[in-house]
Amino acid sequence: MDTSHVSEESCDVSELHPKMTSEMGTEVAAKKGFRFRQVVNLATVASTAVFSGMVIGWAAVLPKLEEDTSKFHVNKEHVSLLVSFLPILGIATSLVASSLMEWLGPRRMILCAIFPMPGFWLMKAYSPYLALLYVGRGGLAITSSLIGTALQPLVAELSPSNIRGLASSSAEIVAAIGVLVSYLLAHFLPWGLATAVSAVPCLPIFLMLLTVPESPYWLIRQNKREEAEQSLKNLAASGTDVAEQLNAIAATSAPNKASFKYQASQLKKQQNSQPVLLLWVMFILRELGGKSALFSYSVYMFRQAKVEIDPFVCTILIGIIRVVGNIASALTMDRIGRRPFLMISSFICGISIGMTGLFLMLELPGQSWMPLVLLLLFVGSFGIGLGPIPWIYVGELIPTPVRSLGASLITATYNLVIFGLNYAFLKIIAELELGTTLMIFSLPNFLVVLMVSCWFPETRGKSLQELEKAFKTK
Repeated sequence: MDTSHVSEESCDVSELHPKMTSEMGTEVAAKKGFRFRQVVNLATVASTAVFSGMVIGWAAVLPKLEEDTSKFHVNKEHVSLLVSFLPILGIATSLVASSLMEWLGPRRMILCAIFPMPGFWLMKAYSPYLALLYVGRGGLAITSSLIGTALQPLVAELSPSNIRGLASSSAEIVAAIGVLVSYLLAHFLPWGLATAVSAVPCLPIFLMLLTVPESPYWLIRQNKREEAEQSLKNLAASGTDVAEQLNAIAATSAPNKASFKYQASQLKKQQNSQPVLLLWVMFILRELGGKSALFSYSVYMFRQAKVEIDPFVCTILIGIIRVVGNIASALTMDRIGRRPFLMISSFICGISIGMTGLFLMLELPGQSWMPLVLLLLFVGSFGIGLGPIPWIYVGELIPTPVRSLGASLITATYNLVIFGLNYAFLKIIAELELGTTLMIFSLPNFLVVLMVSCWFPETRGKSLQELEKAFKTK
């Protein structure tokens, strides 16, 4: 494809603004508009989030799987293990993902992860043995974790700064759509057919991803400057000074500085360790706030809450509201900013899940419908801020010298917390009751509000090079 026309415009805007630098998010790009190919590239990368969403949402078929004894018997212990397989294998995967990503490149690693996924889905769907069901679930846990580790750093490195919030939120929207699709399949189809149909998106997304260029940041780190320049030409908006962007990227992504040993040494620096530590804590609080339990065990929760509506219908409503919240966030985040959305979202999440617990504990009037309303409010608020923004911060706030390692450490911890909660959740609500458990879940959401107000900078409209300096001591 001939890309020589990228910098040829009737007016050389870079001469009017000689000090404009850094990645694709300059005012020049904003005024010139974005090329169709650029939009397609970002949409294609974001679409890979559907795999993580469908792997998570598959848990909605487990009540039907429990009832089907034609092949093997599944009990509550098996349910806990099948739900928990995703995070526990994600821990080990995340720890090796940074080295793998630096060896293959983030785009190529995602391609390698997608390739075996149809086989794992079909193994789960048609396995005559419970052991093979576990193997299929484990394979999907590993591959979706590889995709999740690489996705947000890749989106951040391919996106202009003035639409990076929208581009990064698009991945969360697609993940939410994946969860919703799994909920719908679980409701309308037998569990085996619902599982098999989940393999359908793999081939078209794999083929589309073949056309997306590799991250120019990774190419620079691999000392492939000519390929990085070609990648930028394919990604940049018309009128962008590609050479200037390339120099800005090279200043923070020097070759031969991508090894684990180098990144570990850079992580000792306060300006690199502080954002990683803050995001590490945020992800722990985010999971302790009840999100994973709700999305994984929604059918069980609505049954125990004795909501009069069909629990599967309630679960579908959860999926719809999450998608709506994600879309609202994506359309407005680059205008309003990350911090306000994240603080407001976390506060409402804390109030709504805490009130749900209070209704269930005290058996207040309206118990047959009020828990559903409050949990829908929780999910909508989560979709606006607490869902997408922490992942956006992973791509924006972790400095380039430690981006792969930092993302892997955060993802590993995130998966560890999810594993603990998902494995123990049915036992916890049996011991403490659902109402008490939900009230406890409210507290971490309020702590997120405090963290963001004290320590997190606003990233809206700032280039990755500017954000490199956000945690430098003055």
